[in-house]
Amino acid sequence: MPDADTLMNEWPSEMEQALKEIPFPGPEIDMHAADYARLVCSMLDVPCHKLANNKSVIESLHVLFTLYSDFKSNQHF
Repeated sequence: MPDADTLMNEWPSEMEQALKEIPFPGPEIDMHAADYARLVCSMLDVPCHKLANNKSVIESLHVLFTLYSDFKSNQHF
């Protein structure tokens, strides 16, 4: 897994614009929670490998929430 500093690098402006224009799938989507987690992680460039025991999903979500926490506590955002 990449560290939070690597994931906090600035995205290209095209990517930021796409995230503003394309909404995330809402709760009405018919998808298993693990698949939805993989989708969200993929959209935010957090790697998520598909393993039989779903540990990779847990690890990816941990990275995603750590990244979110780092952004919330960063005074520049």
